[in-house]
Amino acid sequence: MGGTLTERGVATPSDSQGRVNLIKKKGEAMSSAAAIDARVENLRTQELQTSFHGIAARLDRLPAGAFQRRAMWLIGGVCFCDCLDMNVGGPIIAQLLSSGWSDANLNALFVSITAFGYLVGGLMAGMVSDYFGRVRSCIVNTAIFSVGCIAACMAPDMYFLIGCRFVMGIGLGAAYPAGYSALTEYTPPTKRGQYQAWVGLIANCGTPFASFVSLVLLPLFGWRAIFVFCGVAGCIVTILLIKFMEESPRWLAMKGRHAEADALVKKWEDAARKAGHDIPDVPDELIEAEMAKREVKQLPTSVLFTNKKLFKRLVVAAVLCWTNFVCVYTIVSWTPTIFVTRGFDVTYSVAMSVVINLGIPVGVAIMSALIDRFGRKPQLIVMLPLSGLCGFAWSFIPVDQTILIMAVGFIMAAMVYYWSLIVSSVYLSEPFPTEVKVRGAGIANAFGRIGAILNPMWVTFFLGNGMGAVGIFGVSFITAVVAAILVGVWGVETKGRTLEEINDGVFES
Repeated sequence: MGGTLTERGVATPSDSQGRVNLIKKKGEAMSSAAAIDARVENLRTQELQTSFHGIAARLDRLPAGAFQRRAMWLIGGVCFCDCLDMNVGGPIIAQLLSSGWSDANLNALFVSITAFGYLVGGLMAGMVSDYFGRVRSCIVNTAIFSVGCIAACMAPDMYFLIGCRFVMGIGLGAAYPAGYSALTEYTPPTKRGQYQAWVGLIANCGTPFASFVSLVLLPLFGWRAIFVFCGVAGCIVTILLIKFMEESPRWLAMKGRHAEADALVKKWEDAARKAGHDIPDVPDELIEAEMAKREVKQLPTSVLFTNKKLFKRLVVAAVLCWTNFVCVYTIVSWTPTIFVTRGFDVTYSVAMSVVINLGIPVGVAIMSALIDRFGRKPQLIVMLPLSGLCGFAWSFIPVDQTILIMAVGFIMAAMVYYWSLIVSSVYLSEPFPTEVKVRGAGIANAFGRIGAILNPMWVTFFLGNGMGAVGIFGVSFITAVVAAILVGVWGVETKGRTLEEINDGVFES
């Protein structure tokens, strides 16, 4: 009458089981699709997190830890060798001259070839470091310096020694910018300036240490022993770099070695978490936004000259390096000679120069404490002309005011090294993109070395025509003012900004 149960819409046991099976299949299909979506999303996240921008973002939110401090000391060791080498040259050529092993012309060639080696090394640094790695470049070039030192201690004549000096200059000239660039790429924005300033402080300890080594070794063992000492120091630094220095993850990611970069960053993340730091995940959306701004790819060196924004930064860096070497070489190398030309005896001239040079660590220490509190640009704009004016005023102090000469000279040295360390330790490597970072720093540094090569020419010119310190420090003042103006017009502010933020829009027309 009313039909069967099936006909009325009531399912039979067999029919119910079929529907259950169908639901199960649909559920399994949905579950499978969700799992696939999850895996796809996981792969997408993994790809983003290990991309160049992902690696950079993860590095920037890491706290400054043991690996950065270790890198700071190791790069500081490289730069210490640089300062040690620069400052033992004077005592060495003095003994070479007094012993009859050399003459004034060969000594001048010895000094110039060192600066020329630095120039060549600076130009090589960019190509080697950007293509083969920051750490590998540091290791190879520090080893080259060490080999040059060991060969120098066995030099049969002055010409061979000059050749060894050229090799030593190449090694340190290439290692210096590569080391600073590596540390720049390791360190979070909030600590980047401070850590690089500490490298500068470690490096400048090489200046008084060079005087001590020369004072002890020269009278006892002669000039060859100094080269042995420098070579051994270089070998120790090279071995420590090989054992403890890790490659820049930014550079690895740029070269497409994403797994290696990720492994390094993950190791540092785990270490930070173990130390009690909260390390938040970097949102994929943030990485994608950074990726949309700029694609990271291999770039030719020519981009530094063809890209208007990069060219302006290169000009600023080059002029700053020129000013740096002109002013620093004038203070470190020529103040004793200036005092002698003004009537002081050699011993008293050296003594006054030592007092003035005590301002160097003071200026470096103050800069280390303040570098991350104030912007790079305002500090350079203020300190460059002030130090130049101080030096120019110093040149007019009467010779009978020896206390005033030493006091103002002390302040001048502190001010010069204040901004000098901002240039060489911090500002030089920050404004350039990772793809051409060391090449930019290397070219600018090489241009500065030309200033070091030419410095003796105008110094001796002014000393010879009677203008003396007034002419020498007048040139330094003008150079410092020009550099400050360029920084104000074309310089970029880098304080507290990630390396990627600094270069946002740099490739836009």
